[in-house]
Amino acid sequence: MPHRSSSAPTRGSAELHVEVQAFYAFQLPLLEDRKLEEFVLTFTEDGSYAQVKDGWELAGRENLLAAMSQAIPYYGNKIFRHWFDKFVIEQVAEDEISVVFRSLVSVTDETGAVVLEPSSTVEDILVRRDGRLFTRSRVVRRDVAAPDGAPADAD
Repeated sequence: MPHRSSSAPTRGSAELHVEVQAFYAFQLPLLEDRKLEEFVLTFTEDGSYAQVKDGWELAGRENLLAAMSQAIPYYGNKIFRHWFDKFVIEQVAEDEISVVFRSLVSVTDETGAVVLEPSSTVEDILVRRDGRLFTRSRVVRRDVAAPDGAPADAD
């Protein structure tokens, strides 16, 4: 799990925040436009992607591509979009960045009706290679409340 500070965030580099948000603005439309081969190239060769609620983790670009190729037909011809907010971006090493943010996915059908999927917390480790950012690991924790009101995916 990415490093999470228990204290209030410190003033970070505006340049780092812009770089990270520009990365996501590039990365997620590739998935939304179903350009899966290009999307998986935004992960490191051994990059991993995990869905905590569903209990699975994939590692490596080939595995990511195979799984996403099977999952995308779920949306049919519907348009899906990712909406991100509340970024906590921390430089944890010279070329390693921890990013935690909230995510919402909207799905629009042929009539224009919009359905929202459960919101999530996403924990990424990004690495910089040759001046470019790549996702080394992504952990998605869907927001599903437990009977006591706490997030069910909470550690």
